[in-house]
Amino acid sequence: ADGSVIASAFTQHEYFYTACVQLSQSGTAMLVLANMGLLLTILLGKLLVRVFFGQLRAVEVERLYEQGWLSITETLLALAVLRDQFDVATLSMFVFLLFCKIFHWMLEDRIGFMEQQTRLTALFFVRTLSLSAILAVTDCLMLMYAAENTRRYGATMMIVFGFEYALLLVRFQSTCAKFVLNVIDISRGSEWEEKQSFVFYVDLLHDFAKLLVYLGFFVVLTMYYGLPIHILRELYMTIRSFYTRCGDWVRYRKAMQNMHLRYPTVSQDGLDEMNDKTCIICREEMSGPTQEQADAWNNARRAGNAQPLSGDTPKQLPCSHVFHFNCLRSWLERQQSCPT
Repeated sequence: ADGSVIASAFTQHEYFYTACVQLSQSGTAMLVLANMGLLLTILLGKLLVRVFFGQLRAVEVERLYEQGWLSITETLLALAVLRDQFDVATLSMFVFLLFCKIFHWMLEDRIGFMEQQTRLTALFFVRTLSLSAILAVTDCLMLMYAAENTRRYGATMMIVFGFEYALLLVRFQSTCAKFVLNVIDISRGSEWEEKQSFVFYVDLLHDFAKLLVYLGFFVVLTMYYGLPIHILRELYMTIRSFYTRCGDWVRYRKAMQNMHLRYPTVSQDGLDEMNDKTCIICREEMSGPTQEQADAWNNARRAGNAQPLSGDTPKQLPCSHVFHFNCLRSWLERQQSCPT
């Protein structure tokens, strides 16, 4: 059908320009061409997915559909504010934006999956680094194009796309930072105790940068188009997420400060009196020092003289639950409450 419509237009007109004019003025022809363009875009997307990711896991496909519908809804609401400027070029920009978002999501999922791997293949590195370079260049070029278009023509539809690409760039930087952390973790070959601290700070900086972008978007749209009700929810969720992370950071600093001084050491005799000696964080059975050693360490702790202990030393929280020292430390880096 697509080929017949195009062939019919070019057989009826001798010149290329007049044939294109007929196609652009025919609603049916434009609908057919849009359908063909959408089909080619989907086929190209599937080809690139196969090249950069191979076979997608079921959880990746499910998450892709969930994020896709939400993103389409949010972007359409944003474009509704500027509906008077909606045209074919805007539709093309919207499809391209969604195309870029999909690959950002899949890259983020695949890098998150690295935490479950013990080794990485050369093909994984080639795919990840190649796609990361392409996405970084695309985000920067589209953001620069949107900024230049806004500078020349004022507040247009490109404002929405500019802020969308700014958000993608912020998210991409966070993903790249986690990729580096995962590579370092895997290359060490042993447990990296400080990793969760770095991940925590990466998430904190990501929320802060995202908050700045949303605030800028909110201010600009308010200045030119009135109160943008469609982004109030996202702005609220971003502020709430950043506020929560700041609270987590304060509690984390308090929980991590002088852990050897804050939590007493449990001896082997104390563990034997417990019904279950399993550390519920790592699911391994705990073993403690002798009663004399534990008393000596606890006396030094009460005197303010912290002594370095091994990572598998059992420590007791104020709620009386006991865990390995390193397990407790890694847990407090993620959550500031007792695991039990």
